[in-house]
Amino acid sequence: MIAVPPLPPRGQRSAVRPASALPPPAELAAQRQADSAALRAARPGKLDLPYTATAECRWDLYPALRPDAPVLVLLPGDDWQGSRLQAGAVAQGLLAHGWAAALPGHSAAPEASLTRIVRQMHRALDWLAAQAPLHGVAGPVLLCGWGSGAHLAAMLLDHPRVTAGLGLCGRYDLAGLEERLALNPLETEVLSPQRLPVVRKPFALAYGEADAAELQRQSRGFHAHRAMDGGGGPLLPLPGLEVEGVLESLRAPDGLLCHTARVLIEESLARPPQAED
Repeated sequence: MIAVPPLPPRGQRSAVRPASALPPPAELAAQRQADSAALRAARPGKLDLPYTATAECRWDLYPALRPDAPVLVLLPGDDWQGSRLQAGAVAQGLLAHGWAAALPGHSAAPEASLTRIVRQMHRALDWLAAQAPLHGVAGPVLLCGWGSGAHLAAMLLDHPRVTAGLGLCGRYDLAGLEERLALNPLETEVLSPQRLPVVRKPFALAYGEADAAELQRQSRGFHAHRAMDGGGGPLLPLPGLEVEGVLESLRAPDGLLCHTARVLIEESLARPPQAED
């Protein structure tokens, strides 16, 4: 069994800013979008790299100084729309620690089926393994998403290019979304991480205690599902926060989730590979 990565020392937990110290969620979202646009403008050299011929299937890469630096692969929570343009700023905390970042796009649901989207994202990671080293991005991958992106992160955790995962405020069981996503019963079953065999790589789960009750329940349920079959990774409820506040804890270089991301990679690389049953 993979051990749970340790939490930061108590003295560092003050880096989780209380909700009362944060701007309203709409302001946080607007600032994230503006800062993401500024990041793209400042670092245009490795943007819009195609991994298939489909127009939406592009990578944005932000290499680190060292090619072997850890890589944050970010999957935004946009209801499976596949837009990466307003998400890059979430990587700023780990970029400040010398990491690389990479953001893939995909076709939008429900025009594209969720089966197709998951297949596209597997192809994206295949491309990352084969081609990203040519662009200076070759280190261990932490796959991180929020909302719908957390669902995709959990679905893709078994890809050989992925070292560990981090899911924020995610949906891990698609029951109730059949009509919205045009899912048939088989797709609901095989595309719900909660219903699939556990991938024994570290996968941390975080949610805001001001999130919708269903999102909190799903994070707790998926953590329990993984823990029953040897899936490591902490469960981190963040008091008073909803999703934009949770993202701030990853975006801040001294934030709890930024620290957690670093520990996930450090702990994973320090252990021998875990055999799957």
